Amino acid sequence: MTDRLPHERGFHVSWDQLHRDARALAWRLQGHGPDDGGWRAVVAITRGGMAPAMIVSRELDIRTVDTISVKSYLSGGGEAD
Repeated sequence: MTDRLPHERGFHVSWDQLHRDARALAWRLQGHGPDDGGWRAVVAITRGGMAPAMIVSRELDIRTVDTISVKSYLSGGGEAD
């Protein structure tokens, strides 16, 4: 059996499903933010979170999108610290 990197074993989602789920999340979040129900910003986690963050921010009319960079594995196949 060949060892595969974590991102190679991942859970695959189509673009259509990602778009539907991100829009559904935005609709659930609408009116539930800390500022009288509104949200001020979206924080996207890199390595897969940028596309959903863009969709959520567009649906909620949020102009501020910040990012957090994440390293979850080493290029040699080992675990990250």
